Amino acid sequence: MKESQSPTGPHRPVSFSGGEQVPREAADLDPHWKDLSLIVERAEQNRAEMARLHADRAELCAEALKLVALRTAQRHAARPGREIGDTIPLREVMAELACALRVGERTVSIWLGDGAALVHNFPATLEALRTGRIDERHASAIIDAGMPLDEAIRPHYEELVLTRADVATAPELREIARVIAAHLQPDITEQRQRDALAQRQVKTYALQDGLSRLLLDAPAALVQGIFERVTDMAVALNDADTEGDGLEGDGAEGDESDPEERDDRTLDQRRADIMCDLLLSGAPAAHGDSGLAAIRATVQVTIPILTLAGLDDAPAILDGHGPIDAETARILAAAAESWQRVMIHPVTAEPLRLDSYPPSKRLRRLLDARDRCCRWPGCRRQARRSDADHTIAFSEGGKTHAGNLEILCRRHHRLKHASPWVIEHLGGGTLLFTSPTRRKYRNDAPPVLEAVTEPPWARLLATPYDPADGAGF
Repeated sequence: MKESQSPTGPHRPVSFSGGEQVPREAADLDPHWKDLSLIVERAEQNRAEMARLHADRAELCAEALKLVALRTAQRHAARPGREIGDTIPLREVMAELACALRVGERTVSIWLGDGAALVHNFPATLEALRTGRIDERHASAIIDAGMPLDEAIRPHYEELVLTRADVATAPELREIARVIAAHLQPDITEQRQRDALAQRQVKTYALQDGLSRLLLDAPAALVQGIFERVTDMAVALNDADTEGDGLEGDGAEGDESDPEERDDRTLDQRRADIMCDLLLSGAPAAHGDSGLAAIRATVQVTIPILTLAGLDDAPAILDGHGPIDAETARILAAAAESWQRVMIHPVTAEPLRLDSYPPSKRLRRLLDARDRCCRWPGCRRQARRSDADHTIAFSEGGKTHAGNLEILCRRHHRLKHASPWVIEHLGGGTLLFTSPTRRKYRNDAPPVLEAVTEPPWARLLATPYDPADGAGF
């Protein structure tokens, strides 16, 4: 594999989401894709160089905090026996850096905190940043999820998260890191959620031209349910508007509706209007009796069976949010109208089978449980609002089974069929995307809790057994 030169010496470019390099001199590559390949290579080099500089900045910030500590000690020595609670040394350093770099002191504060955390608490992450394996946003995700962990657990946490960082975008890694941290130390999930719940609030912010923004900080399961219900209402409202449109060939002479009465609002606009209706009047007021009030929220929660049975407190996963505490998961399960049991491979944690009916919907539900969102690297659109795509087209002999299907949003579904992108299944829910420039990007299925740490069956095998206890049944 050919190495390229960067200003800092030999450097192997690092592709987005774990892309593997291919020889740039491939003779059969179309000139258009060759030009794109050169641009992508330069972008990779630029990303790696910026990551190295961010690592340098982290060390500078750690040194600045050492200077703060030294200055604080000097002030204590100058006034022995007195309690000094001022923050003047820190404020001196922050003010100087903010002026020199022309950024706000809040930004400097974040840099100082992350820099100290990388140098003192996450050395492997700092090294990954320096080598261009990850970027600044990946490092921030690792720090945010890992800081509440006990010091003894952090090295193992770093090892697990950095393994996934090779193929994950920063938002994906943030969710993965939270899942891993929650499973390594389950008590932090409950404690952090208790602390966060105490901060629930509603705020408004003035925007331009007569708009204001309403912000609601509330339990994740409730907020996710609110968003899903409002979205379902907005989609249903759009469907109701289009039901009466005439279609040629069906006996209709065309669309006879009044153009002034047609609803041309976007999905976001419909969501906003319905939200205002619900908050002000308690019901969606648009279009009269449209059946919108009957729509209820649907959220997906993946709960380990031992947690559901009350035998373990491993966190559950709220789709679109991340880990939630075991007690909240059990409450949601108790109130659910229906459950779907997902059979998981004991080693790879790949969803294998789903107990649900009718069979015509079972495979799609299995795919939704496995993929959870569009599988295109970097895309986060939910599976229930995306398409099930045949990896090998059905018309070309592709089979309709989990090993030949993946979830793609409509935008990436169209791109896959309209361009030379190729997708392969590697097993275990892992996909390999090959771009027109011959770069390869691995995309793993979203993590199930048992997949990222020691699985329950391993803990069972490690449990001491006394033959005197008998078989027990």
